[in-house]
Amino acid sequence: MTEKKPAIKTQSISIRAIITGMSLGCLLVICNLYMGLRIGWSINMSVLSSLLGFIVWKAISKGISCQEWDPKEANIQQTTASAAAGTLSAGLASAIPAYMIVSDSQLDYWPMVFWMICISLLGICVASAIRPAMLQNPRLRFPAGIATAEVISDMFSNARVARHKTIALISAMTFTMGHRIFIPMSYKLPLGFSIPGHGTLAGTSISAKNLGFVIDPSYMLLAFGAIIGTKSALSLLAGSLIAWLGVAPFILEQGWEQPGPTDSYWFSNLIDWLVWPGVAMMLASAVTTTLISLIKSKKRSSISLMWGWQECLLLTLLAPIIIGLQVYLFDISWFAAIVAIPLAFIFAVVAAQVVGETGIPPIGALGKLSQLSFSMISPGSITTNLMTANVASGAAGQATDLLNDFKAGHLLGTNPRHQMFAQAFGILAGCLTSAAVFLALFPNPAEQLMTTEWPAPGVAAWSAIALALTQGLEAIPQSARYAMFIGMIAAMLNELLLLIVPSKWHSYLPSMSAVGLAFVLPAHISLMLCIGALLSKLVRQLAPRWSKRFLIAIAAGCIAGESLVGVLGSLVFMIN
Repeated sequence: MTEKKPAIKTQSISIRAIITGMSLGCLLVICNLYMGLRIGWSINMSVLSSLLGFIVWKAISKGISCQEWDPKEANIQQTTASAAAGTLSAGLASAIPAYMIVSDSQLDYWPMVFWMICISLLGICVASAIRPAMLQNPRLRFPAGIATAEVISDMFSNARVARHKTIALISAMTFTMGHRIFIPMSYKLPLGFSIPGHGTLAGTSISAKNLGFVIDPSYMLLAFGAIIGTKSALSLLAGSLIAWLGVAPFILEQGWEQPGPTDSYWFSNLIDWLVWPGVAMMLASAVTTTLISLIKSKKRSSISLMWGWQECLLLTLLAPIIIGLQVYLFDISWFAAIVAIPLAFIFAVVAAQVVGETGIPPIGALGKLSQLSFSMISPGSITTNLMTANVASGAAGQATDLLNDFKAGHLLGTNPRHQMFAQAFGILAGCLTSAAVFLALFPNPAEQLMTTEWPAPGVAAWSAIALALTQGLEAIPQSARYAMFIGMIAAMLNELLLLIVPSKWHSYLPSMSAVGLAFVLPAHISLMLCIGALLSKLVRQLAPRWSKRFLIAIAAGCIAGESLVGVLGSLVFMIN
């Protein structure tokens, strides 16, 4: 799709678009929460929310007489829904549960909601201020925004394509929900291998099931693998083989960790050790790539803030509230609380540039980098390390989501002020819903998270970094410190190689953040994500036109169907 504005008649913002977006956003944020706590990733829900909104209003228009659903309304509805789904970046799969675990504290519903809303609104302020500079920069294409505009344009210009995409999405969602209901998640097929034990395990064997190498009947994992691509998926598989097939048996044989029951998965026995080298790789990769991005951006162009009275008013209202919440809720020093605001702006701008170029929001990486920054500003305080960094990552998450929507709106001719308004309502719906679902599912995060069912890799990473940066080496098992050092060096060298080797070889270098993530994910998740990515690549090669039109819709339907049923099933199980 070319980046020329189509000549579409301007239509003002509509109440039905906002309400539809808020309603769909409440469902989509549940999907992102499920994925965030299961596999450590969430996705931009713009395309899925566009398709769902189109389906809803096509169905309604057949039953009652109403004004035709308009492309700009679809953009406003999608902006609202994706904003709601994007509120996960405000910390529910990372900083907030990590804070509750390491501080042995409980964060009640309304303080949690108010906190998430405020730091998410800060992201709107950043995105709006840098919008003109970002969208006018030819280097920053914002591919996710362009893809959203393409989907919306296709739906309204080609009724046949829209109908087929609708059928594909609904069919995938229905099939996946049925699978999730009738085939329990506990059903997994172990791979048929075992390795002999040595050292303290001499005379025994370690099975594939013990290490987590099983086939998991999850269409959500296969679909998510199709979305993240082969490089990330293969990096996850490589990291999983290193961690669970190489390192895990070694640390058991050395007696650094103890095995579990013979016929069980030993994830909970091993994760306390493996989290350290995994997090070290993710942190080193985040710091190195962010510094490289900053250097490149400084060389190429500078970003100027375009301040209007709306941005000034919003920042004037939000800044003292966010500072006060940090001091009141988390007992953070005034100095650290104040510094968190400009640091959030800086990191949000960095994230926006990365998303503009690659389409991939580096929210996890920036969260780790902000934790590192606050370990120097306020050393020794775990709470400060977690929750000030949460301000930066939450603002960056919403800023990048809104900038993608601004790009789509720019192509469709939507008023950006209307999109800001829609983003705010989406944030409200997403925070109210996600906090309620989280507290209902996890009344005791310390016991329920970082388990085989809910690995919560983001929570594990944020907790580990906070402990290491504030308590020093004493918080890390001595045997794991050497592995951390090796992992950090490997990650830094890998990222620096991207500056040296020709670009044609870049696809052959692993993603070290994905390799590190595999250390804190159960092996079966990495395995299924890789299978999904490879199957997707095969389908794209065999049927490129069909794949371009329908593959994302089918993947989105699988993710939405399994996530919603998974969360509802967990809630029903807890009630019973």
